[in-house]
Amino acid sequence: MKKIILSLVLVVGVLFLAGCSDIEKSTQGTESKKQEEIQKKLVKTVPTPDIKNSTARKAIAQRAKLFDANDKITYIYLINYGKVMAFYSVKGQPVSLRAYLTPMENIVNNRGVLCTDAARGDNTSPSCYGGDGYLVGAPDVDGTYGDTVDGIFFFTTEGAYVEWKGDYMVSDQPLKLTQQPELIREIK
Repeated sequence: MKKIILSLVLVVGVLFLAGCSDIEKSTQGTESKKQEEIQKKLVKTVPTPDIKNSTARKAIAQRAKLFDANDKITYIYLINYGKVMAFYSVKGQPVSLRAYLTPMENIVNNRGVLCTDAARGDNTSPSCYGGDGYLVGAPDVDGTYGDTVDGIFFFTTEGAYVEWKGDYMVSDQPLKLTQQPELIREIK
């Protein structure tokens, strides 16, 4: 008798959940169709112009060329509470603390074995494409796991390592400050 009642409860539960999902899909589908119709009207009314010159792309390319030099010196001004706390001359440019040399995540199968792309010719591990893979955190180059805090790091022209979690401004030329920075370091 318990099996019959349990089966009946399971069937009713499945039907209830299936019904909810149909309502959600129907409402979502209706709204998506309406959104698409509005977008089509707007595209006809205000078409995307044919751009012949992109100053944004030129600026990005110029920035990439600027920093494509091993000996590039930049100047960073660390800001907090609306004041310049410190400034440094930097080898290269500041880098995000969340930038890595290796992927931050791996795809593994249900046994935890690393998946590969068979198209690359690596057949030593199973392929997990087609929905059989799970995304997991990958170890960093030092073998540790975990998230890194937001912020930047850089090396000064004197070789000092500095991390900063806050606002900053970078320039490829030194800027004149109207006030002394709040933090001053001595190099001995």
